[in-house]
Amino acid sequence: MAQVLKEEIRQGILHAALEEFYENGYVRTTMRSIADRAGIPAGLIYSYYKNKEALFDEVLRPVHFDWKRVMKGSGSSDHQNYQYLSQMEEDCIRSLFRHHREFIIMMDKSTKTKYECEKENLVCEIEGHLNSHRDLCRHYDPVFVHIIANNFLDALLQIAYHYESEGWAMKLLNKISKMYLQGIGF
Repeated sequence: MAQVLKEEIRQGILHAALEEFYENGYVRTTMRSIADRAGIPAGLIYSYYKNKEALFDEVLRPVHFDWKRVMKGSGSSDHQNYQYLSQMEEDCIRSLFRHHREFIIMMDKSTKTKYECEKENLVCEIEGHLNSHRDLCRHYDPVFVHIIANNFLDALLQIAYHYESEGWAMKLLNKISKMYLQGIGF
């Protein structure tokens, strides 16, 4: 019975931390505010997590991907049927949407953490992925490719901020991908 209670406390801490980091970002969140939200003494958190950084890592674990591996594992996509993402990319993006608040925290609310450059890193990986498809990008200025990569990540974040459901998110992402490849008049 004690193990169940410990797991409930751990889950309560994680949930409270997610809410606090989402609302306040890493810098403005305190262990005291997390404990207050979880309804436990602040010292109890340290029985589960070494410090705020370790707790932050655990909160972001579901969205911490090796972006380079995801992009390299992409393979080819079926552009004729408007399936613009490889299975690996789609699985990764579905996970980002399932954990949309964690994704937002990592991209926009992780100042002064090891994740504070994650947004720029992902834009660079998207750029590299686009540039690896020279047949699609060879006539484009590198700044244009950077803008497209940045806009794609911003689109992912806007979907995450306005998240309704996974189906809704993927449908919207597919429309955005189609627009990038075919233009807005579809």
